[in-house]
Amino acid sequence: MKNAASCGVTALLVLIFSVSAPAANTLKKAPAIVSLAPSNTELLIDSGAEKAIVGVCSNCATHLPNRGALLKGKPVAGSFVSANLERLTQLKPDAVLVVNGQEAIASMLRKHGFKVVILSNNKLADIPANLTTVGSLSQTEGRALQLSATFKQALTDLNAIMGGAKSRPKVFYCIWPQPLLTIGKTSFLNDVITACGGKNIADNLQQPYPHYSAERLIMADPDVIVLPYEAKGTELFKRFPWNKLRAVKEKRLFYLPAPKDDLLARPTMNVLQGLFWLSQKIHPELAGPLEKWRNQLADSRLSNPPSR
Repeated sequence: MKNAASCGVTALLVLIFSVSAPAANTLKKAPAIVSLAPSNTELLIDSGAEKAIVGVCSNCATHLPNRGALLKGKPVAGSFVSANLERLTQLKPDAVLVVNGQEAIASMLRKHGFKVVILSNNKLADIPANLTTVGSLSQTEGRALQLSATFKQALTDLNAIMGGAKSRPKVFYCIWPQPLLTIGKTSFLNDVITACGGKNIADNLQQPYPHYSAERLIMADPDVIVLPYEAKGTELFKRFPWNKLRAVKEKRLFYLPAPKDDLLARPTMNVLQGLFWLSQKIHPELAGPLEKWRNQLADSRLSNPPSR
């Protein structure tokens, strides 16, 4: 009887302990995230969180062709301008990621009970902040914090290189030639030009992608012109106002790479390679230090490969 009583007490203690103290190796619920912007999807992949992505937008496949294998089979839950409520209800995400500019979608989804996180894309400093947010949501904090630190240090080092530049050339970043569209103060590309040692001639305009008049372009007479890939092979520069510009006459105009290779298209880690590309165009005299900067960046990223 004594042994039976002893066993009963032991069993009771075990039961009480198991109820009051959860097992140390209890796993967290795997996060489920829907991304309705290609840049958010790329941030998730960079952070090693592709398994957390349960839905994407229709733009992701076309804007992220190099990430196609990782996105294969991911359900489409909307586009950049709309959301599929029926699909989202089926997916039951812990969070829906959008970017500034998608506030209308965010408001609608919140009314239907979804948790929505809006990531800001107005300046370069938003990128490491967004990585941290994405890492927290997807339970990949370690990788995300590594990338965030790498990004911040890379910007600090690039700023030091640009401190050696003798001038700050005027840059016209052409989003589209007809009608003439450029980048204003609130586009993260304005910050990109500044980081690359240039001066955006439209940085006094508040809109992110404002119209720009031919007369204003002639008056500004930029030192460097950046053009969309689609403008290649056109007769653009034989016509007004382009044929009046010094940058055209001095052949200081540069075409962006094809969209799938454009590393300035999205505010993600790839922007660092885009900064290298544009910095060399604006400041060819700094080619040596810039090449060294890029090599250091490559070494840093290779030492911390994304988890798979």
